[in-house]
Amino acid sequence: MKTLKIVARVTVTPGTRKEVLAAILKCAELSRAEEGNIYYDVTEHVTNPDVIVILEEWKSQAAIDFHNTTPHFKELVQNVSGKADIVVDVLTMIN
Repeated sequence: MKTLKIVARVTVTPGTRKEVLAAILKCAELSRAEEGNIYYDVTEHVTNPDVIVILEEWKSQAAIDFHNTTPHFKELVQNVSGKADIVVDVLTMIN
């Protein structure tokens, strides 16, 4: 079975980076403990710290679906709502 990768690009609204980053890091820590998670890395753009990119890999779509129902994911969504623009891509390997 192919794993699924998620790339979530978070562009923070000016003045909210500290709060948004704290919420992301909290969610990352708890997400890494989930059964279906392979990795959950939080990175930032080299020249623009208001762009945070979350790189994730999950064992299956079911693992992602479960993750999306967890309290820590729901809390993340609530805490960044209105404070960032988020673009999420779900990817699978083709080779």
